Amino acid sequence: METIYNRLREHLDSMPNGFPASESGVEIEILKRVFTEEEASLFMQLKMVFETIQKISARTGITVDYLEKILPEMKRKGQIMGVAVKNFFLYKSIPYIVGIYEFQLPRMDKELAILFDKYDKEAFGSVFFSKKPAVLRAVPVGIEVKDDTKIEPYEDIAALIEGSKSWSVRDCICKTEKSLLGEKCDKPREVCLYFSPAEYAFNDDPVNRVITKEEAFQILKTSEEAGLVHMTSNVKAGVYFICNCCSCCCGVLRKYIAVSKNAAAKSNYIAVVDTDACIACGACEGRCQADAIRVKEYAVITDCIGCGLCISSCPVEAIKLVKRREADSVSVPANELEWMDIRAKERGMSDEYKKMI
Repeated sequence: METIYNRLREHLDSMPNGFPASESGVEIEILKRVFTEEEASLFMQLKMVFETIQKISARTGITVDYLEKILPEMKRKGQIMGVAVKNFFLYKSIPYIVGIYEFQLPRMDKELAILFDKYDKEAFGSVFFSKKPAVLRAVPVGIEVKDDTKIEPYEDIAALIEGSKSWSVRDCICKTEKSLLGEKCDKPREVCLYFSPAEYAFNDDPVNRVITKEEAFQILKTSEEAGLVHMTSNVKAGVYFICNCCSCCCGVLRKYIAVSKNAAAKSNYIAVVDTDACIACGACEGRCQADAIRVKEYAVITDCIGCGLCISSCPVEAIKLVKRREADSVSVPANELEWMDIRAKERGMSDEYKKMI
């Protein structure tokens, strides 16, 4: 039977990121948990780009008074994205990932965790993570690249933090879900960093904990020491978060290892082993979150994602990070719009989705 939640599922699937149907219909149960029918109806009338309340009202015919009441509540529930720019509030719809799923952190309980996990296994994971471009890409840890190559600005993690004016942190949604499912790991959980070029951007955020720039750098250091991979948006412009991921919890890294190498985008750097210097201690193999290292007489690295974690664990400095050969370089979409265009073509979609932009 056609319901508003079926229409909402189709609407989410018409976004380049996708939201495929499952045989059991578990995704409909997720939508019912996340949205009321009223919220679902309004969600489908929003664009995937930011608009003021006044513009949304003029375009849809919905009164400003009504929007001023419901949109902040939908943002609070993690159904949409909203930002304040000076005296204006801007809102837009968001995909399931990255978006609705991650924003359910305050509402995550065991029942919802079970639904998310079931949907991932039944339908979402195999479809979403097999398509290009990947939603997240690895960013090298804060170490020096051992050649004459300068790290590109969009891959310079220190520059991303340094160039911002507001910083915050929240618990990792993946680690939270796994913990509720009885699969808690021993890695730090409060490691998802958000940053903004605007001052005080997170002061009214009910989920994120406001931190200083110095604290942001300390979280990066703690994450690296714990063997977590820095992951961020797979675009050159418009990066506003850094996830710190482990292969035991992170959906992206788990799918990279078990489902498809399209699940995570590699950085444009690669770890290279000095076989003469390597003492085959195995420290790098145990630290690699991409399951890309095997140690016999010396360490052998395959399918390196270019995070650099192995380098910081090597006791004899037998591994260095160098830029990939031009033929092996990884193309990064310029921005979110280009990412969506490439993903839509990969999925065989028409340009119909652009009506939502």
